[in-house]
Amino acid sequence: KTDPEQRLVSSDCGVVQRVNKLITVVPAASTLYSGHVGDLVVGRVTSVGTSRWRVSLTGHSRDAQLPLTGVHLPGGAQRIRTAQDQRDMRQFFQEGDLVSAEVHNIQQDGTLVLHTRSTRYGKLENGCLVTVPPALVPRRKNHYITDMLNVVDVLFGTNGNIWIQRKMSSLESAKKSSDDNSTERGSIMNEVQEKIRHEHATSPIMIEDRLAIARIRNSIECLRLVHAMITPESVEAVYKESEAQQIRPADMMHPDTVLRLTASRRKG
Repeated sequence: KTDPEQRLVSSDCGVVQRVNKLITVVPAASTLYSGHVGDLVVGRVTSVGTSRWRVSLTGHSRDAQLPLTGVHLPGGAQRIRTAQDQRDMRQFFQEGDLVSAEVHNIQQDGTLVLHTRSTRYGKLENGCLVTVPPALVPRRKNHYITDMLNVVDVLFGTNGNIWIQRKMSSLESAKKSSDDNSTERGSIMNEVQEKIRHEHATSPIMIEDRLAIARIRNSIECLRLVHAMITPESVEAVYKESEAQQIRPADMMHPDTVLRLTASRRKG
């Protein structure tokens, strides 16, 4: 008679983390987000104040603050914000807008302070938002994946909000048109980036792009349903597997199909 297998069983369903002999389980269903300086997040503007916006990052956490001094002005101008800037705040962001930002610092009461000074951050338009438990989005060096699978750009917010959009035009033309003067080059790059964002937000999405976005979105949902870690690599794997099995985006969410597509991600 063989001895019964000895194993540890957690009371929570989640992601196992091991540090030497210490084993912990981060609940996968948790909607709590613990911010760190430098995190890239996606949130929704809830209110506009006299000198700052309030941004909701998750449904069960305190709103973050985005001060007027922390936003990127049109043209990349670096100057002190004026009373006129305060009156024009809704021209930047208004209630309901989705924005990408970086955590700049954390106040003593735990409130996160954001900034969007880089042209990489700002208002998000003409795309698709997917919300997953923050525990399923691991921190990594780069959370903004451009040209994923040569079809979309994906922003993996550490707060569990993932933004998907068709890929934007590159800035190579701006780099070639600028000279060796760093000031002029920076001004040209900012101007071109703003033009690209405007064209992206106002131009219609073609059916091929819509299907690609839907397939990426459902790939993320498949991983969420089985509590698998959501990374660029895992999303690409599910995406390619769905194509290899010739599964339409609309059929990817059937329970049996979800299990087939995520089989390699659930091993171990």
